[in-house]
Amino acid sequence: MRVSQRSGLFSGVAALACATVLLEISLARIHAAMFGEPHAFVTLSLSLVGAGVGGALLYLAPSLVCPPALFARMAALSSLSSGATLAAIILLGQRGPEPGSLPWLALVYAACTVPFALAGLALAAAIRHAAAEMPRLYLLDLVGGALGGLAAAAALRAGAPRAALAAAIFFAVAGVFFYLASRGREGEQRAQGGLVATFVLGSFVLLAGDLGAPWLKLAGLRRASPDRTEHEAWSERSLITVDRPRAGTAMMRIDSVAASPILDAKMTPPPQPEDMAYALHRDQGPALVVGAGGGRDLRAALKAGQKDVYAVESDRGVVEVMRGRYAEFNGHLLDKPEVHLVMGDGRSFARRAPLLFRNIVIPSADTAEASSTGALALSERRLATVEGLGDFLARLLPEGTLVVSRADGDFDRLLALTAAALRRAGATAPKDHLFACSAAQRTALLARRTPLARADVEVLRRHCRRHKFSEAFAPDRPQTPVRDRLVAVADARAAAPDARTDLTPPTDDRPFFSYAVPARRLPALLGDWKALRAEHAAVFALSALLAVASGLFALAALLPALAARAGRLLRRGDAAAAAAPPSRGRAGGSGRRALAFFAAIGAGFALVELAVFRHALLLLDLPSHELPAALVILLVAGGLGGLLTARVAPSAAAGVSARVAEALVVAAALAAVGLVPLARWSLGLGSFPRAVLALALLVSFGLLAGSLAPLGVKLVSAVSPALLPLCWALGALAGAAAMALGALCAMNLGYSALLLGAGLAYLLAAATVPPAAAGAPALGDAERAPPRAGAVAAGDPPPGEAAGQAAGAQPEVPEAAPVA
Repeated sequence: MRVSQRSGLFSGVAALACATVLLEISLARIHAAMFGEPHAFVTLSLSLVGAGVGGALLYLAPSLVCPPALFARMAALSSLSSGATLAAIILLGQRGPEPGSLPWLALVYAACTVPFALAGLALAAAIRHAAAEMPRLYLLDLVGGALGGLAAAAALRAGAPRAALAAAIFFAVAGVFFYLASRGREGEQRAQGGLVATFVLGSFVLLAGDLGAPWLKLAGLRRASPDRTEHEAWSERSLITVDRPRAGTAMMRIDSVAASPILDAKMTPPPQPEDMAYALHRDQGPALVVGAGGGRDLRAALKAGQKDVYAVESDRGVVEVMRGRYAEFNGHLLDKPEVHLVMGDGRSFARRAPLLFRNIVIPSADTAEASSTGALALSERRLATVEGLGDFLARLLPEGTLVVSRADGDFDRLLALTAAALRRAGATAPKDHLFACSAAQRTALLARRTPLARADVEVLRRHCRRHKFSEAFAPDRPQTPVRDRLVAVADARAAAPDARTDLTPPTDDRPFFSYAVPARRLPALLGDWKALRAEHAAVFALSALLAVASGLFALAALLPALAARAGRLLRRGDAAAAAAPPSRGRAGGSGRRALAFFAAIGAGFALVELAVFRHALLLLDLPSHELPAALVILLVAGGLGGLLTARVAPSAAAGVSARVAEALVVAAALAAVGLVPLARWSLGLGSFPRAVLALALLVSFGLLAGSLAPLGVKLVSAVSPALLPLCWALGALAGAAAMALGALCAMNLGYSALLLGAGLAYLLAAATVPPAAAGAPALGDAERAPPRAGAVAAGDPPPGEAAGQAAGAQPEVPEAAPVA
């Protein structure tokens, strides 16, 4: 098979990117199921950490991957990435001495970072030695990543571990492409075909074996009762398990952070506090249940005599469980004529529904453990914001009721939130519109747009007493002074200035209902790692990621100075050698600007992705498929933005980079002001206009942000090509640190502040654009001209030495002659 070096390079990089994204998403799902939801977010940064480590290694030891063994080493690295992926998955199948302990977590994360580091080293080498092809290389890298997102959407249905095995196959396929490229020209060292074939066949055999006779089991999955689990299924969003029925109830668990009972069709649903609305209305409808889950709240509505019950569910996997294996058990609940199932976002449906509801119920499926350990702090709850509850209140009939259920510990914040939503809806005395009762560590709050009459309060009170519920709030009995003040004043901080939890109502700009750490307590909390890990799992995970990424970033930033110091020590006493230029040199003024530029665009892209990507998910009305859709759009747009830089002349690259960075500053500022209102306004639109808005948002940011890295490579390769791996490393590590810092910023200050931070990062990028090389070509034809033959021949010096001998003497990847 004849493959040119250029084709082999492009195909191999695309396969590497596909494998990287597929593995990243697969590991995120596995870690969420094993260690908790916050670890899924941390896992998404592993590819950035790995890319940073790989780039730094190549900068320190450029001879690791260089001509004439360039493609041979890249093939070996890709194959070893496949092997490291298999090793990481097998390690995850072993139960540690203390599952979830810090040493075990550190070992797991280190093992899972290895394949990303090996792939990052190969990608850094591709960029270092094919800088002239960077626009096309970047396009194929991001398009390959988009294909990895699509592959993840399909592979996760077969299980996250199997999806990770598929990623190992793609790593091995990348090795095949690099192996073929190594045969493309005389003088190039051939890759070891046996090594490549071993991992290709091995990964295929392991996946085929698991499909035929499942052998891959994950130890330490967060099951409440592993011995009782009778059904397990992976969806695009989560791991869903169902316990064997007991006393007419089969408990369905979602990643062990949410639990919802599936009731036997012959069983009468036991009363719960959120059923109290039917004490006022009985069979008067229609009713809306947001979060169908296992169907208990639907059964309660039908028991009360409701004839029209609208059930909204956003997780397709939950619906498949209810309509699949447990359909007979639950009496085909979702297919009853009185039940109207809607797949999608409950808030969007309420905004677009052509009718008003008499009862709206928003149950909570969060487990007590997840609530008490802070594992849900990173989870957005856009139903539980001032604007979200306002949308539901607006869809009620005048006498209609909204019932929201939360854990007992969250009730005061829920009370402040609902009171704020009522004020925004026009209520002058929110206390008269509210009633709450609790049972089994869960409290339900009833709100009505019109004040509750004394007779209504007595009906609700008798209902709660009859079922032995505890009264938590009533207009005439607020129970505690804090609750009385929370509904009486608009400022929750003034109502409870000394509260240990933040009672400020969440908003669409800061939709983290489960994050309730007051800003004044955050510094002290970050200093108490024991309490942080026990009670604030999400903040602990983010802090650990920030510490590791920041430490690696600082170390990488010091590498030029450390290398220069080591060189001076080695040359001490040798005057001739002291006069020679260092091979990996010190970063002079232009070098420092290049490093700062790449760090700034890496941080800026991570911050923009956090904010813009999350809001684009809201705009896309694609239940369970919005994540891969948004990922594909953003990555392809970024790749196209990079491709557009191919025609930019090296002499003009600095000016274009500055203007693009300045445009991103303006775009980030505009998004900080208008993105949240745009997302909220769009909820009332249909699927197609919302998709158009999401497309416009992602494409505009993708085109702009995606053009900066290729422009930076164009500038750096012309003046100091040896710095390219380190520039790439700093950009990746800055992105990883920015992800952690950005998430903490969004949780405490909101997405608007996060976007302003992205604007500052791009402002720094505009101020640190590396200068163009003196005497750079005036026309942008250098990239389009045929590469000179023999540029990476066996006699070429290693890249570090070449950089010291002649700035801009960048080895290129030539088109290979056909292989006979």
